[in-house]
This record gives sequence, structure tokens and C-alpha cells, in this order.
Amino acid sequence: MSRLALALALALAVPSLAASLLAACAPRAQAAQRGEAAAAIPVRLARVEPGPIAHPIRASGVVATKDGWDLAFKVGGLLARVEVRDGERVARGQVLARLDATELSAGVRQARAALEKARRDAVRVASLVAAESAPRAAAEDARTAQAIAEAQLAAAEFNLRHATIAAPDDGWVDRRLAEPGEVVAPGRPVLRVSGVGRGFVVRAALPERDVLDVGPGTRATVSLDADPGRPLSGRVTEVGRTAARGTGTYEVEVALDDPRARALPSGLTAKVEIARSVPAQGAVPLAAVVDGDGEEGAVFVVDGGVARRVPVRIALLAGDRAVLAGGIAGIEAVVADGAPRLADGARVEVR
Repeated sequence: MSRLALALALALAVPSLAASLLAACAPRAQAAQRGEAAAAIPVRLARVEPGPIAHPIRASGVVATKDGWDLAFKVGGLLARVEVRDGERVARGQVLARLDATELSAGVRQARAALEKARRDAVRVASLVAAESAPRAAAEDARTAQAIAEAQLAAAEFNLRHATIAAPDDGWVDRRLAEPGEVVAPGRPVLRVSGVGRGFVVRAALPERDVLDVGPGTRATVSLDADPGRPLSGRVTEVGRTAARGTGTYEVEVALDDPRARALPSGLTAKVEIARSVPAQGAVPLAAVVDGDGEEGAVFVVDGGVARRVPVRIALLAGDRAVLAGGIAGIEAVVADGAPRLADGARVEVR
């Protein structure tokens, strides 16, 4: 055979050979594709947490005593003594500071002498009126002057009694604000004192979206930043009625009813968790929700080895959970692991 004839024979034979090979492989490739399509997708299920769903309110605050006072004198004067220092424990009724009472004592003596004179004048004028040597109005004026003198003596004695500051409750001195020898004005704070009689509280600020879900008596848990491993129990006692200027938040007070709180210093920072439940239909792991769009989404359930897509309404997201407002009534479990790989009607294998 000539070289030209051989080349023509090979050219005709190769396409035929390739076609034969493709025809032989085609059934095996189609079978592999059908096997892949029929393979079950491995998934894991998660139970639906039935509603209502616990969704606590979280905030930060500061530990303080329920009661605290800036103590001052009613009248001004020379500060004679301050009996306590910062951090010192005090008892109810204990004298904490004194004014120099020289001027106040003199005022009491002056008022007492004025009262004695007014009484003598009233007796003398009454005798003159009885003898018709003075008009009846003079006797009335004398009695009025006596009443004024009695009131002035009472005021002077009151000011003298308040020339000392006493502790209003058991507690401690937060800060000493004045020193002996200073002349203090009426109402100027001399000591800042905390009282433990009504216990400890944590005051925290809540945004308006949360404050409507809180009321007096609501249980709370407080975790101290200094000791987070030992939370303290408490309850809400007060909820602010007016928003704070600038922030728009509302102050909430949580009373600590744990006995350990009585040993705490004021000013500790704390995290507050206030109990709240959401009237939702249920909650599922966040990974179980697919095609989320605002309040709309979907979950997959397994029915006889087949995935079924179920539309749901999303109420809110709480950490790693999606709280659902509707769509899962009667459903006990949903696909958690593997949900993004599924389509409605896909075969699944629960693992």
C-alpha cells in the first residue's frame, strides 16, 4: 500500500475508534450521574424550643447602697470637729461633725431673755387693761409679742440642736468634704455617707425598646466584673418614668437580695440580666434558618427521608437562636446542620 493510501486509512479509522470509545463510556457516566443525584445529603436535626421563649434584657450598671446622703449643717458657722474619716464605719445616731456652738448658744440665751421680758410685759399690760388704764388692744399686742418671742426661742434652740451632724443609718463615710477650722455655709455638704439599712442596689440604664418589658418585682441576676463566676440574685424595685436627657434611656434599679451583697463596696461595675419571655411560637438554631429576608425565612423538616421547606416568620434573633413568630406549629425538630445545601424534596440522611 502506498504511503498516501495508508494515511487516508488512518484518518478514516481514528474518528471511528474515538466514537466507539465514547459510546462505550456514555452509559457508565450517565449511571454515575444518576447515582450522585440519588445520594442522600447528610444532615443533623435540632429540637424546636417551644414558646414562650426566654429572652433576658442585658445592661451594665454600678453597685451602690440604696441610701446615700450629702450631710450638711442647717446653719453656717465655724466647723469645730469632724469625728470620722473616709471609709470609716459609722452607726445610726453617731455624731460625725460639730460646729462651734458659741454664737448659737448666745442666740438661745438672747431669745430666752427676750421671752422672759415679753412675758413680764404681757402681765403688766394685762393689769393696766384690767384697771382700765390701757386699751384692750395693748393687751393683745403684748400677747402677740410673747408668742413671737416663744417662736424665736424655739428656732434658736432648734439651730443649736442641729449644730451637730449625726449618722442617719449604719454604714460608712464615702468622703470627708470639709476640715475643722473652715467656715461652712448653710447646706454645704461636709460628709458623704452611705447607709446599709435598706441594702444594696444596681442602677442600670435601659433603652426604650426594653423598658416596657420590665416592672417592679421582675427577677434579675447580677454578675460583678470583679467576680463574674459568682452571680448575685436580685429583683427590680424601681423603673424610671422619665427618659434621661441626651441618652433617652430609663434608669432601672435592681435590689440585691443575696446576703453576700452586704459585704460589697460601692462603685463596683456589674452586668445585669433581667428575666423576660417573648410570646413566640418557638426558637430554633440560627443555622437552621435559610433564605432569611427581614421577618421572612424558611426551615427544613425531614419527612420520610425527604427534606420539606417550611416558610416561617422571624420575631427576633437572640444570640445563636432565631425566635420564630409563626410557621412551626406542630413541628418538633428542624434541620440544623446541612440546611443551606438542601432544596425542597431532596433526599436526606439524618445523622
